[in-house]
Amino acid sequence: MAQDFNATAKGDDNAIFQSKFSSEELKNARVKLIPFPQNVQWGKEQLNINNLQVKPSKLFTSLLNDELKDICAESGIQLIDDADFQLKFSFNQEIPEEGYELDITKEGIHISSSTETGNFYALQTLRQLIEIDNNSRKIQPCKIRDEPAYPIRGFMIDVGRNFQSIALLKKQLDIMAKYKMNTFHWHLTDDPAWRIESVKYPQLVAFENHLVTRDPGKYYTYNEIRELILYANKKKISVIPEIDMPGHSDSFTKTLGYSMESPEGMKVLENILNEFFKEIPKELAPIIHIGSDETHIKNPEEFITKMVSIVEGDNRKVMIWSPGLEAKKSVIRQTWGSADAVQGDFEEIDSRLSYINAGEPMTQINRLLFKPIGADSKNKILGGIICLWPDVNVHNENDVYQQNPVYSSLLTYAWSTWTADITSSPAKYRFQVPPISTEAGAYFKTFEQYLLAHKHRYFKDEPFQYFSQNDKHWQLIGPFNGNDGDNTLMNQKSETYLYKNQTLAWIPATGNTLIMKQRWVNTGYFSESEPGQTVYARTYVYSDTEKVINAWINFETPARSNRVYSGIPKNGELDANGGMISINGTQIAGPKWQNPGWKTTRQQGWGLPIEQETPWANEELYWLRKPTSLHLKKGWNKIFVKIPYKTEFQNWMFTFIPLDMDGLLFSIRED
Repeated sequence: MAQDFNATAKGDDNAIFQSKFSSEELKNARVKLIPFPQNVQWGKEQLNINNLQVKPSKLFTSLLNDELKDICAESGIQLIDDADFQLKFSFNQEIPEEGYELDITKEGIHISSSTETGNFYALQTLRQLIEIDNNSRKIQPCKIRDEPAYPIRGFMIDVGRNFQSIALLKKQLDIMAKYKMNTFHWHLTDDPAWRIESVKYPQLVAFENHLVTRDPGKYYTYNEIRELILYANKKKISVIPEIDMPGHSDSFTKTLGYSMESPEGMKVLENILNEFFKEIPKELAPIIHIGSDETHIKNPEEFITKMVSIVEGDNRKVMIWSPGLEAKKSVIRQTWGSADAVQGDFEEIDSRLSYINAGEPMTQINRLLFKPIGADSKNKILGGIICLWPDVNVHNENDVYQQNPVYSSLLTYAWSTWTADITSSPAKYRFQVPPISTEAGAYFKTFEQYLLAHKHRYFKDEPFQYFSQNDKHWQLIGPFNGNDGDNTLMNQKSETYLYKNQTLAWIPATGNTLIMKQRWVNTGYFSESEPGQTVYARTYVYSDTEKVINAWINFETPARSNRVYSGIPKNGELDANGGMISINGTQIAGPKWQNPGWKTTRQQGWGLPIEQETPWANEELYWLRKPTSLHLKKGWNKIFVKIPYKTEFQNWMFTFIPLDMDGLLFSIRED
């Protein structure tokens, strides 16, 4: 499912950046909480909390007891009956369902809420407030009043294309719960495979009826589906199962010999849904997603009306993708394309610009942070769901998390859906890191500190593909036709350049990845450029000593949704399109590639099926390949980059990330 970015890309770049919290407020916070509470007052010095006693209360359920035990086990706090520090719960019916109040003083911890869910979320905040200092445990005194901005804060995983075990899915639920995300959208069927047990049609899950490269024969029994839903519920997460129809249904058609929208197909779907409802009662899955997007059928109204009536006939809410088939007003729309396509006074869940597999690991974060949930929509926004579509085949299930910026995205999205702090922002900040001199830039710098603090504390052993960007300062100039400009620009120091009777100015840019023009998207620093043009970048890096550093260098990040990109460079080169980088006038050579010169067969649209079945190699994704070693002299080092634009299917961008910034400083000039 390809995202339509164009409506957002054409948004108002002149919009004013507005946020509920200033960058200074967030910077001065005593603890970097994600998501950040709606209201917090900080106490002064931290308190010792090496042991804890829970005061008896009917509000302290077994679920909360289990969660508290996990928190204490993580931090090394002893739960004993006679402790100096006490935890008590109290009921307050005035507090919203998912809200809570958390007071920490030298007398102890006091949690107030109106529900077990509120207490659960208070404990998640408590988890982050505890700090391990050598052999002692400390806690930050504070008074927090908190509740989510949106009732749906979700994460979608597609297991129809690449299967994921129940154990791996539970791991994602654990992480979601710690960051107060409350909805798991389980995309269970797709073209390659049907992953739901079927008593009436067991052939749907048969090995021979699944794509041979996509975990054929792997599916979830009803017992496993119930088990996962119950596990999620204990983490205060609701599960939305998706049975995708009538598109993305090759496996269904191959198995039964007819399409979903045919009379026979609709009867089978009715039986499948009724069987699912019998096995998975409404209290376990009150919302059922039935897909409906990316399909062209002869009977759209008949099909969607029948399927909606079946689901609603079991007193469940229906959810569909939008754009997709037109449905009645009571159906929830999940927006994946242009916001214009879903206008109509509906209940809406926002999934625009949130596809993790389409995101460049660095710019993905500002994209999620600077697009307010429901931006550009006039519907009733219920919240947002961030989506993971591992379209390309993988060697093993864990590769999905290695190849995509899942955890950095989840934490940012938890902030956007719970705190919902940014209320307005220029659309360009969704693709460009804002200048540090602006309030948006200062805010982003502070948020990065939060994100990286969690990376180092909670994700040491997990893939977390993010490095600070606000400290990388560049200048860009162009576009030039062909390779014009490189001979004279290398040593030029002025701020302008006369090119074909036109004065071009070096423009400022910030970040680890600079997007000139993103594929499918009319946005970027040079979004009006045409293939055949070239842009140049420059910066200066100060080094406190002569040293060799390791850096990630890349000229195109492919979307992991398909294999249509420029391919692998030739040996000794860094870019398949002829891009280059030099340091102090010496060009940096590329590595010896395992598959040098490989290019995709198709250069537009979707990749060929055979290429989709070839998993990503580590060398194709810069955060998985061996970094490049660079020699820096003591003092200022000039970095000069040539960035060619060759074809419309190219993600025209450039990445430069020193993996250790100790002793380094970026500047746009030598001073």
